[in-house]
Amino acid sequence: MTSLRADDPQRPLFLTGMMGAGKSTVGPILAAMWGAPFIDLDRRIERIFGAAIPALFARGESHFRSCEKTALQLLVAEPGFRARTVVVAAGGGLVVDPANRAAMRAAGLVYFLDVPPAELARRLSATAIGGRPLLGSDAGAVAARVAELLDNRRSAYEEADGVVDGNGPPQDVAHRLLTALATSLRIH
Repeated sequence: MTSLRADDPQRPLFLTGMMGAGKSTVGPILAAMWGAPFIDLDRRIERIFGAAIPALFARGESHFRSCEKTALQLLVAEPGFRARTVVVAAGGGLVVDPANRAAMRAAGLVYFLDVPPAELARRLSATAIGGRPLLGSDAGAVAARVAELLDNRRSAYEEADGVVDGNGPPQDVAHRLLTALATSLRIH
């Protein structure tokens, strides 16, 4: 059995932020520190609906958002989910729907990994952009599109229980999350 720590929320922790913010990289590191499960909501969507994210998006963004919402609802409805430590990487656009934000907040803690648009564009340009439907395939337009998406979503992201700087090595970001959680959990 894993020993409890002051920064272990003993409830789900949802990581939000833009694509490229590091949710799927930092999440497993944090989960390993707690000996807790890690869930990548995008991978869960692919398993539930039997298709890759780009294929689901090809049927329209509203179709994908419906799949995303269903996957979140199924997750938070699992028996015992709300009473255990688990780290969940939420999709970048999950926060757009107020019902999704409310579901995450009701089920656990929500933390926003904040990364400036230029750094997001750098990270995303270094990966396969074709797997990011909202970015398109023009590497030159990535920075502008990322800045636009972040600007449109920032207020929803900032409704989180906490905001953590997502810059730097993933291990450093995980430690910043631990510090923020320890402080937050002492306050609550």
